[in-house]
Amino acid sequence: MKKYLAAAAILALAIVGCSNDPVAPSGSLPNVSNLRIDETASKGDSVFLIWDALDEDVDGYRIYFATTVPGNWVQPGVTSDTTWTHIALSTGYYELAAFKGVNTSSGFSNRVNSRAEETILERELRTDSTTNGLLFSANGTGWELGCADSADFAQDIYIGIADSKVYIYSGNHNPVQFPGGNDTKLCPLGCHGNVAPEHSSLEWVDSVQVTDFNWVFLQLDNNHYAEFYVDSVFTNGADLFSFEYQLIDYLRLFNVF
Repeated sequence: MKKYLAAAAILALAIVGCSNDPVAPSGSLPNVSNLRIDETASKGDSVFLIWDALDEDVDGYRIYFATTVPGNWVQPGVTSDTTWTHIALSTGYYELAAFKGVNTSSGFSNRVNSRAEETILERELRTDSTTNGLLFSANGTGWELGCADSADFAQDIYIGIADSKVYIYSGNHNPVQFPGGNDTKLCPLGCHGNVAPEHSSLEWVDSVQVTDFNWVFLQLDNNHYAEFYVDSVFTNGADLFSFEYQLIDYLRLFNVF
């Protein structure tokens, strides 16, 4: 837990002085309105943006993106259309400005974001107790412990020991001993950064060994992706300290802290 909080503090200091908005436009064109994320079209590592066209003729629209706010804003794209797809390396925030020649909007559009739900809430999974299973709430704001041995608890994951090592298993990995579980796939964070593997990737498995201070991706069977942080591992279980839950169906992107 201490290592996790220390890293978060360092990152917080690193963004001091960054801007809440991109460099302000100074033109006379109207501002773009009704910028939104099309959650049906967004999936995988791609965020699909859509907005209302201006009533007057323009050359196009500039898209601005930042992974955090405050943060460093970049311009990943320009389009003459009223839709644009961002193939992203993480979640983030979006704003737009129209332009006609050297003239621009007088301000920015409304801001939208693809951020995953973040929750810092410790959960102690123990193999020798009724807290060996864990279930994520459907809205991504919580996770509850329960007894994976019971058919009345539909765990997403459960904890177990194999060869004296601690493993997290898919909720339905052993349906005879742990009935009622959900079909969850797991993948250690590894070199993936803030993008979980593709849905059909062979990197998704039914169990992963967990150690102190590491993240694990989850592919849940409700079409959502999540990741959790393992703070400490013990002989009979592990403490999970926090998680992120991507609320957009099929989107595999997670936050930059």
